[in-house]
Amino acid sequence: MVFRAGEQEQTPPEGFESSGSETVLGTEVKYDTPITRTITSANIERLRLTFGVQALVETTSKGDRNPSEVRLLVQIQRNGGWVTEKDITIKGKTTSQYLASVVVGNLPPRPFNIRMRRMTPDSTTDQLQNKTLWSSYTEIIDVKQCYPNTALVGVQVDSEQFGNQQVSRNYHLRGRILQVPSNYNPQTRQYSGIWDGTLKPAYSNNMAWCLWDMLTHPRYGMGKRLGAADVDKWALYVIGQYCDQSVPDGFGSTEPRITCNAYLTTQRKAWDVLSDFCSAMRCMPVWNGQTLTFVQDRPSDKVWTYNRSNVVMPDDGAPFRYSFSALKDRHNVVEVNWIDPDNGHETATELVEDTQAIPVTVVTSRRWMPLAVPAGDRRTAPGCG
Repeated sequence: MVFRAGEQEQTPPEGFESSGSETVLGTEVKYDTPITRTITSANIERLRLTFGVQALVETTSKGDRNPSEVRLLVQIQRNGGWVTEKDITIKGKTTSQYLASVVVGNLPPRPFNIRMRRMTPDSTTDQLQNKTLWSSYTEIIDVKQCYPNTALVGVQVDSEQFGNQQVSRNYHLRGRILQVPSNYNPQTRQYSGIWDGTLKPAYSNNMAWCLWDMLTHPRYGMGKRLGAADVDKWALYVIGQYCDQSVPDGFGSTEPRITCNAYLTTQRKAWDVLSDFCSAMRCMPVWNGQTLTFVQDRPSDKVWTYNRSNVVMPDDGAPFRYSFSALKDRHNVVEVNWIDPDNGHETATELVEDTQAIPVTVVTSRRWMPLAVPAGDRRTAPGCG
């Protein structure tokens, strides 16, 4: 496995010094009908042929399913005659499609013909399933590419280690390098001294600074419309500190109050993305006429004290009049969908109930997918609000 972080002058990945152009065929190969293709590209070094079976299983009269095998030949026409380059035998048992590939080098002058030939007779009964197909061929050119400014992972595996099945890969990436406060340590989530307003590059999953990056970055964010001076970084600084506070995780330990673990993979309206970020931090974006600032729902010191002397009573002396929404309009069950890192980052559902309201009202449920809710007890927090 090789990894490149996406730097401007990164080195080419070892073991991947080639570039290919794939041509999809998806054609069944029968015993008496070889499939032939003509190669005309002058600059290619090798060919990679992808082939396989639709299914490979033999069912006995008793219902037992046994392994089977088929034989294929890859042939190239040289000097007017067909020469076998690869003699392939696929053995095993599968009820679904299985594909493999071989690489053919030492190619003759162009143009030339290449064909896939089946040597095993075709099945004439439903008890034997062994249809073969030529899925595609890839024309390969040897070239060392460094892929500047592109993060990439290259993996080469032996299919036999995975039972000759197609290999799926999942990656847990740390994501972008952000601009964070100069007095902030993203690893320990500690703040030292008084912040002077300067920023430094670092990885962080603090949602406040992920939002800052999204708003000010000129490439993928809103940086061409909003400059750094148009966003209230001082308000985000206080919000970021609140997000970093340790809270119980529901399993006897602690975790940061709010973190951002999200992949923005599709283009969306800027306001929708901004609203998702702010809702996850329990805050609202506000344009105050000069900058985009944020108001967060968090504990704070009181700013004014009201008592009865501040209340103007009506002439009839009636007390305060309160209004409420109807009980039937209040949600008492919330299904929170969240990403479970302990289950391959698949979507899981957590049910949050108002056990006191359900017995006296009908069940009124709501589904919600909060942005970047990671794990632990924090998944229940959106449903409790």
